Amino acid sequence: MQERPDSDRSPDQLTRREALELAAGAVAAMGTSKILEAQPNSPGSVALQWLDGEPPLGSGVSWGVPFARGEVSKSLTFSLTGGGGNALPLQQWPLAYWPDGSVKFVGFATVAGGNGAGEFRLAPGTPPAPGRSVKVTQSSNSVDVDTGILNCNIPRHGANVISSLKLGGQEIARSGRLRCSLEDRSNANAIKFEEFTSDIKNVTVEQSGPLRAVVKVDGLHKAAGDNREWLPFTLRLYFYAGQSGVRLVHTIVFDGNHETDFIRSLGVAFSVPLREQVHNRHVRFTADGEGVWSEPVQPATGRQRLTAPGLEGSLFAQQMEGKRLPNKESFPPNGQKLLTDWAIWDSYKLVQPTADGFIIQKRTNPQSCWLDAAWGHRASGLAFVGDCSGGLAAGLKNMWQSYPASFEIHGASTASAELLVWLWSPDAAAMDLRHYDIKAHDLDSSYEDVQPGFSTPHGVARTSELMLFPTAGVPTRDQTVKQAKSTSQPPLLVASPQHIHSTKVFGIWSLPDRSVPARAALEDRLDAAFAHYHEEVEQRHWYGFWNFGDVMHTYDGPRHSWRYDIGGFAWDNTELGTDVWLWYQFLRTGRADAFRMAEAMTRHTSEVDTYHLGRFAGLGSRHNVRHWGCGAKEPRISQAAYRRFYYYLTTDERTGDLMRAVVDTDYTLLKLDPMRLASPAVPGNPYPARARGGPDWLAFVGNWMTEWERTGEPKYRDKIIAGMDSIAAMPYRFLSGPNQLYGYDPATGKMIPLVQDGFGVYNLTTIMGGAEVVFELNELIDHPGWRKAWKQYCLLTKATKEIAARDNSSGAEGANGEYAQYGRLAAYVYRESKNPQLGKKAWTLLRMPTYNSTRLTGPSVLEPLDEVPGVTTNTTAQGCLEAIEMLEMCADQLG
Repeated sequence: MQERPDSDRSPDQLTRREALELAAGAVAAMGTSKILEAQPNSPGSVALQWLDGEPPLGSGVSWGVPFARGEVSKSLTFSLTGGGGNALPLQQWPLAYWPDGSVKFVGFATVAGGNGAGEFRLAPGTPPAPGRSVKVTQSSNSVDVDTGILNCNIPRHGANVISSLKLGGQEIARSGRLRCSLEDRSNANAIKFEEFTSDIKNVTVEQSGPLRAVVKVDGLHKAAGDNREWLPFTLRLYFYAGQSGVRLVHTIVFDGNHETDFIRSLGVAFSVPLREQVHNRHVRFTADGEGVWSEPVQPATGRQRLTAPGLEGSLFAQQMEGKRLPNKESFPPNGQKLLTDWAIWDSYKLVQPTADGFIIQKRTNPQSCWLDAAWGHRASGLAFVGDCSGGLAAGLKNMWQSYPASFEIHGASTASAELLVWLWSPDAAAMDLRHYDIKAHDLDSSYEDVQPGFSTPHGVARTSELMLFPTAGVPTRDQTVKQAKSTSQPPLLVASPQHIHSTKVFGIWSLPDRSVPARAALEDRLDAAFAHYHEEVEQRHWYGFWNFGDVMHTYDGPRHSWRYDIGGFAWDNTELGTDVWLWYQFLRTGRADAFRMAEAMTRHTSEVDTYHLGRFAGLGSRHNVRHWGCGAKEPRISQAAYRRFYYYLTTDERTGDLMRAVVDTDYTLLKLDPMRLASPAVPGNPYPARARGGPDWLAFVGNWMTEWERTGEPKYRDKIIAGMDSIAAMPYRFLSGPNQLYGYDPATGKMIPLVQDGFGVYNLTTIMGGAEVVFELNELIDHPGWRKAWKQYCLLTKATKEIAARDNSSGAEGANGEYAQYGRLAAYVYRESKNPQLGKKAWTLLRMPTYNSTRLTGPSVLEPLDEVPGVTTNTTAQGCLEAIEMLEMCADQLG
């Protein structure tokens, strides 16, 4: 997107070249389809609000905004007015396009905070030039980023991912590197630890300003004593103009052997130069809420008080506030003796081994004990070490939620301290990624599809988010609290639910409407469903490094717990569209708690539940006791349709990588047939692969649709159309079977019936996000044959072969909804036909649980809890999705 419109045309006009490119793309679609078009409109302004309220610190922020089809041209620029009415500098870039070439989502970045908590206003215009700009300088050896306040050097080779951080020319931190250690269990009598550090393979500048710069560092962890390289990492660094803070997004992919590679520690380390005498050095940790633990490296307190001529008040109290005291030589002899005799504390650590407790310890030297200093519940996730001349604070988002995590500080008594942020604390037991049993427990008995060699974490990933805050001195305690809050809730600007809804993105979903009792009652149930799961995360402690973000699948009434240990009933792993439900809950309400829960789920399911390298790369694992434990490795779990919400609302580059990584996942069918056990292929199958119309093909369609809108690449649109053509030509269209299993060619996207005159549906076809993909896709591509097939499927899911055959001739079967199985599908046809019988039938098909809880106490449960018996995440996710969608399509038939 250009910085300002061309002078010889209006902002909403396409150039001749762009128009020709779009026309050529439409011709290339071929077949019986056409790209749906819309007339461009004059773009309007958009109101924005802070997601979590005004951020505590002025900081950089990036976010995405959708626009209606035809509303925003590629050349249009925007201006931003802050909450105080002041114009803010703005950087923008396109995230996705409508089929007509207009911009669908725009990414924005600015520096804000401290501008008032009121409404921001985005509107067409030219933003003011920034007072400071980010400058990125590249050489063969390094990338240098200058924000106008901070200078950061990022080497292209070696162990250091950050060579130095400087404020005003003074080095605040150096030698930033990744750390990992393995626990060697080969000798039970002598456990050893092997140390690894980062080794950079590639550095890429993804954005270079003027307000926002993004640098991606890729590499491996390398052993110091041998040549082993493993554990690929990607580290993104985010910089904003005029800001000293640096955001880090840290991703590792496990490529080891889960039987032998037990990670004992995993983290990021920095060296922090110390220039002041030890009594002017300080360490801080943040705790629950606004709590801060803060001490000098040498507390100026003991049997006698430290005093000096001309200095008034308690010097120890001043020291505790981070104020500089005179150097030792400035004190009289008795004061110098006290500073000689008082203990100097060299090392500190805060360890959060569980979600419910942390401990702070310190020691004077490695030959002496760790002394317990303080305890607390949940650390908010920030540590500082430095002196009155400068220091570094490091924050870890979701620290206690992703336990076991810790901070360590060593060398505080020396010329250079080491600050370590442990994503997996060395004070915890080693990471054990083995399966939970050495035998399978069968689908019939435990709903578990375990197969030899498939219950592997090889290729799963984990992403963590950190913040660095270099300072020119010891920050105030209040500043420390604000830094911790900025880490745990990174600032985000969001458009209103009404605006997002008006742009018709993300499929079909409704805004809350309590205008009549029936709708109000349904809204209450939707709110209760979200409240129940939001509370269950805390009540059931669905936390931990590999678990946080996921929810459980099925409740176990007699045990008053979820079936955490029963095969396929344990972790949910996106089953039946839980991710989409949570995102719709946010879209329609704008609630911060819904966003944060959906965000955590997207981070988890896109990383932990999905494979990023190895034989299963591009696929995900079905629900199981271990997230990677099930033998069903399928595209429905990894599909881009589940990730689009987070990417487009936040511009998160890591999520963008993940969506692109699955765009050609259909080629995995050549090696791994999704129905190899349930419906083994007949010998001599002439087709390259087999695919179900859903959830396989519909998951692929979501991947291709996402790549098409992001890039305009016509080959993925054409692949969608090839599948539509194939289904339209089948004898029973999307009802062709059995199990909607077809011969498939990934090279062309074409599908062929495996059985002549075959008929039948598959229960998972549209309930794994497929319906939502089709609802959105049908607004982008007009394919009469596919639309006819889709309508038939919506109305005849429970029909017989004979009824479908009659419908092939008449097109009139099931008009009253008698053969419909899913409420939202019947509602979709009602939306187009306005046949009241279909609208009323749709509501009779809605299956949505109630969420009336019972308080349990005493010996029947371990701790008091609120129970909602009989709940499954399948029924919750599907029931809520159907209700949200049907309220948009047929609310007038609700009664």
